[in-house]
Amino acid sequence: MSDQATTSRQPKAMPLDELSEHLQLSKQTIVRWVDRHLIDADLYWSLSENNEEIRMIDLSDDTLDFLEDFAADYRDDVVSRTEARRILKQIDRKKIKKLIRAGDVEDVEVEDETRVVVGSLEDYLMEREREEEEEDDE
Repeated sequence: MSDQATTSRQPKAMPLDELSEHLQLSKQTIVRWVDRHLIDADLYWSLSENNEEIRMIDLSDDTLDFLEDFAADYRDDVVSRTEARRILKQIDRKKIKKLIRAGDVEDVEVEDETRVVVGSLEDYLMEREREEEEEDDE
């Protein structure tokens, strides 16, 4: 077995924030995929150089390559408003309609049905995560 094959399977650590930005997926989505064992990775807490707790993820190069390809396809996908509520962890169906009307998430018509673009849901989630972090820093 070559060194490269071994290296590509060796887990490497990176901050979850960094992976989220790189893939343009919310941390919530990545954590959910790890928890459901949809991707081979481990999550844990560590201390940053500033002695602050940060969420870390261990994943191999193979897993990262898979995620990069999958994330791009996932962001281009469209889902029903019901599925959009599940992704956003929202129960109130009116909330999705408000987000669509406000332009916070992107919708498209598919065979006379309103569908929501997953990438816009992920962008919305990432923005909420950033706002929560800024509030915590204050």
